[in-house]
Amino acid sequence: MLKTFWQIFISLSLLNFLSSCSGCQKKTPPHETKVTKKSITIGISQEPDSLLIPFKEMAASEEVVRAGDYSLTHFNEQWQLEPWASVAIPSKENGLLQIYSENGQEKMKTTWQIKDDFFWPDGKALTAEDFIFAHKIYSDPKQEILDRTTVEKIEKMESLGENKKTLVVTWKEPYAYYHNYSQHEALPKHILEPIYNQSPENFKKSGFSQLPALAGSFTIKEWVAGSHIIAHKNLFAKGSLVPILDEIIWRIIPQTNTLESNLVSGTIDAISTTGLSLEQALDMEKRYKDQFDFHYTEGLVWEHIDFNLDNKILKDKNVRQALAYGCDREKIVNSLFNNKQPVAHGTEPQKSMYYNPNVIKYAFDANKANELLEKSGWKKVAGKEVREKNGQPLKLTFMTTSGNKSREQIQQLLQSQWKNIGVEIEIKNQPAKVLFSETLRKRKYDALAMYAWIKDPLKVSDTTVRCDYIPSEKNNFQGQNLSGWCMKRIDELVRQASMHLDTDKRIKTAQEIESIFSEELPSLPLFFRVEVSVTKKGLTNWKPTGTLQPVTWNAKDWSWK
Repeated sequence: MLKTFWQIFISLSLLNFLSSCSGCQKKTPPHETKVTKKSITIGISQEPDSLLIPFKEMAASEEVVRAGDYSLTHFNEQWQLEPWASVAIPSKENGLLQIYSENGQEKMKTTWQIKDDFFWPDGKALTAEDFIFAHKIYSDPKQEILDRTTVEKIEKMESLGENKKTLVVTWKEPYAYYHNYSQHEALPKHILEPIYNQSPENFKKSGFSQLPALAGSFTIKEWVAGSHIIAHKNLFAKGSLVPILDEIIWRIIPQTNTLESNLVSGTIDAISTTGLSLEQALDMEKRYKDQFDFHYTEGLVWEHIDFNLDNKILKDKNVRQALAYGCDREKIVNSLFNNKQPVAHGTEPQKSMYYNPNVIKYAFDANKANELLEKSGWKKVAGKEVREKNGQPLKLTFMTTSGNKSREQIQQLLQSQWKNIGVEIEIKNQPAKVLFSETLRKRKYDALAMYAWIKDPLKVSDTTVRCDYIPSEKNNFQGQNLSGWCMKRIDELVRQASMHLDTDKRIKTAQEIESIFSEELPSLPLFFRVEVSVTKKGLTNWKPTGTLQPVTWNAKDWSWK
C-alpha cells in the first residue's frame, strides 16, 4: 500500500514538474527571439567646439547636432535639396515665393509651413517663434557669430496662425540661397530666451552649449569632455521622424591609428567621416574587408593651406605663387593617396556646377618658384640652405591638427619640397579643438595653416573671402576669411552671386571669383578629399553626402540587420 502511494505520488509530481517546465518535453530547442541592437557607437577623431548651433564651427559639432536635425531643408546623399521640417520648399511655382517692388526696391518674400512632427524634448512643438528667436541671436552684434550672410539679407520674420506654424520671411532683396540647408536655424525660445535676456554676453557659454535640446529624432543626453557624447531618442518625435535606434554614442578618439584598433576590438561600431584618412582606410580595407563596410564618398571637402596675409613675407604674391610652384601636389596625392584624391586647382571640384576649368594650375616647377623668389629679393646665400632678404631668413611656421597622420605626412613632404627652393618650414601643430576654436578662429597663426573647408552644393562661398568677414576683435571674430584677403571686386561678385536666382548667371559670377582667387592665391589648394567612413557589417542606411550635410542627416533611418 505504501509502495503504491509513493508510486502514485512520484508519478503525479513528475507530471506536475514536466507540465511546469516550459519546453522540457520538447525534443528540439525552443525558438530563440533575435534581439535587435538599438544603439550605435561611433568613433570620431575630433571633439566638438560647441553644440550650440549659432556658435559651432567644427565638422564634429555639425555631425552631432544634426542627429537631431530640424532644419527647414536638407541635402540628401545625391546633393538634392529636400524639405525637412518644412512641408514644402517655397518657389514661384507653388506660390510660396514672391518677388515684388516696394518704393523702387526689389524685394522677396518666402512662406514656410512647419511640419507637425517636430517637438523639443520637453514636449513643446517646434514653431515659427523658435526660428524668429534664433534670428534675434544671429542678429545680435555682441554675439560671436561666424556667418551672418543670411540674417543681413532679412528685413523681418513673422509667425502666423493660431499654432504659430507658418513662418514668413521678408527679404531686403532677392536672395538665391533663401532655401539652402540650415539657412534658417531655430532655438527653443521657451528655454533659451530667459537665459539670453538675463545675460546676453554669457549666452555662448551657457550650459546649453554642452547639452542642447534638439527638436529632431534625437537629442543630447550627455557630453563628457575628452571621452564621449550621447544622443538618445527624442520621445516626443512623431510620425516618420521617430528613429529606429534608441541611442547614438560618439567616442572621442583623437589618434586616428587608435580608431582602427577600437573598431576591430568591438569598442565602436563605426568610424565617422571625421576620422580616418583615405590611405588609412584603403590599408585597413585590405585586411578587414570581410568584417566591415568601407564608404568612399566624393564630395566638396577642400583641403588647403591658408596664407596669413598679415605676415610680411606672405603679403607678397610672388612668394605665395612660388610656394605653389615649389610643391609637387601631384606627387603628394599619388604617393599618399594612390591618386584617388584629385589635386585641387581652385575651390570647386569638377562635380560642382561652379567649377572653372580655366584657372591657373600651378604645376610643379622649381625653376619658376626660384625665379619668383629671386624677383622678390629673396637671395641664395653661399653656404646656407635658406634664402635671405636684408639679413632675414625665409622662414615660415606651418600648423595643422596634431594626431592626424595624413596631414602630418603632407607637412613633412612639403617641408622637404620647400627646403629645395630655399624656404625653411617650422612645424607647430595643435589639437583640433584648440586649433579651430582659438588659433584659427582668432587668426593667431603666424604663417601657414592646413585644414579643410566643407562646402555646400548651392552657395557660392562668401564668408571665406569677404573683407568684412576677416575675424577680429572689432567684428567680434565674425567670419571665416582666415587668410585676411580683401578685394573690393570679390565683395561685389559674391553679392551679385547671392542675388542671382538665375542659376546660369550665378555660375558665370562664381567662375570669375575662381579666376581671381587662383591669380591672387590667398590660400593654396591641395586636393579634394574623398570622405571616408567605416561601419560594421549589418548597419543599414549609413549614407555620407560629401557636403556640409553630415552623415547623421538620416540617423533616424539607421538600423541593424
